Amino acid sequence: MSRRDLVGATLSFPALALFALFAIYPGLRVFYLSLFDYSLTSPATFVGLENFRFLATDPRFHEALLNSLFYTVGTYLPALVLALMLAMALHRRMAGGGWIRLLYFLPVATSWVAISVVWRLVLHPHGLLNQTLGLDVTWLTSSAAAPWALVIMSVWKETGFFLILFLAGLSRLPREVFEAAQVDGAGAWRRFWHITFPLLKPVTAICSVMAIIRGLQAFSPQVVLTDGGFGTEVVNLFVYKTAFENARMGRASAVAVFMFFVLICVTLAQLRLFRREDA
Repeated sequence: MSRRDLVGATLSFPALALFALFAIYPGLRVFYLSLFDYSLTSPATFVGLENFRFLATDPRFHEALLNSLFYTVGTYLPALVLALMLAMALHRRMAGGGWIRLLYFLPVATSWVAISVVWRLVLHPHGLLNQTLGLDVTWLTSSAAAPWALVIMSVWKETGFFLILFLAGLSRLPREVFEAAQVDGAGAWRRFWHITFPLLKPVTAICSVMAIIRGLQAFSPQVVLTDGGFGTEVVNLFVYKTAFENARMGRASAVAVFMFFVLICVTLAQLRLFRREDA
């Protein structure tokens, strides 16, 4: 090993040590605790797969899982479509285009907690949304409306994130292909469907994977707006309440392990699907 490599390894050691201490060790600890009955106040007791068997029959966990799926699909499918449409409209040079892109990205740069506090006012029965649409809906205290309220707020916040990714992808597409298609008489829709969309497939794959992960990791808006009530308790909030309100660390760890493997399987399936379409 050269002196330069030795200096580099020495300088990177503190960062690697912190990563191992605060990322790798907690992850391994969660796998370990998922096999124990541990309540923070008493010694851990080995129970094998009992925590996983309990989850398989727990209706509250099943409801949290369905709530997470509803939130993920309801939020990120429209967000991806809107982001792609906006990117197609904004990727051309136009006056004030940079400012418009910045406006769309501002919600992304703002924390979920701050956004949720603002939207608590918007979703108030006498708030901006009801007044604008002429509705009389109790958005945050109704099981029929609360899940949709979270979806509406999250679509507004998350669209800008994917808009930036699609804009980056569009900026790298070869202009010669579009000019040739235009000369051959291809209309705007045919150029989009047969050229733009296939060439954007790698970006779309990344966006799809990130959308699923972000959706299943949702936590803050549910806590701030409804505290998991009215059909909005998602899996991460279920883990938090199981661990710190019910002091069942083993069961909470089992849920985390289960979701870890779910995310891996879904991500691999998405990547395989996009690769198959490329073949």
